[in-house]
Amino acid sequence: MSIRIVSYNLLAPTLGDRPEIYRKCEPQFLKTDYRWNLIQSQLKQEINHHDNTIICLQEICLEFLPKLDLFFRESNYSFFQSLYGSRDTDYLGVGTAIPISMQLKSISYTRIGDYMRSMSKQRETKNGLFAWGQQWWQFLMSKFVEPFKDTWDLAMSQTNTLICLQVIIDHKTVYVANYHMPCLYLIPDLMQMHASVVKDRMFKLAAGQNFILSGDFNLKPRF
Repeated sequence: MSIRIVSYNLLAPTLGDRPEIYRKCEPQFLKTDYRWNLIQSQLKQEINHHDNTIICLQEICLEFLPKLDLFFRESNYSFFQSLYGSRDTDYLGVGTAIPISMQLKSISYTRIGDYMRSMSKQRETKNGLFAWGQQWWQFLMSKFVEPFKDTWDLAMSQTNTLICLQVIIDHKTVYVANYHMPCLYLIPDLMQMHASVVKDRMFKLAAGQNFILSGDFNLKPRF
């Protein structure tokens, strides 16, 4: 048995219903009800015309969530989601849906910013005396220099969450992950940090097994 992975950014209503931005679009075509009918139709095609399709979605939100829950339930799919955005974005998040007939072994949710923070704490612990000296230096500097957030601090403050499902296909393990990169185009270093940490996290979760990392990364791969 083979599996098929599809990934869509739904464009949340708070970002999509903006005629002042999408000036070349007819305003009625930006309305959530109209767009939901198109989204639902596309998802139905993916499910009805293909077997064993796993669907990874970005920019789901509170307004979309009830519709998606009902849709996937009626389609005999299990839907796993994480909403992590701010109130202004209607709590933007990601979600992954798999057929209920597909064997699911484990589910993992990783908030990448917190994961980066835990990595930093591990380094501080390992560094021992150096870490203590660094903390003392930072304390002294805070008395004379106005505190500021560097790129690493900002990267750790992001709430974007990686969803990873472990499924069994023909008695073989496959990890399928879904991630939406922070949309911080003016800070490419931060986006590269998240991309690198997500990649490392996947290798750790998969532990030598096959995995597929999908999502919206808001950048083009560089070779």
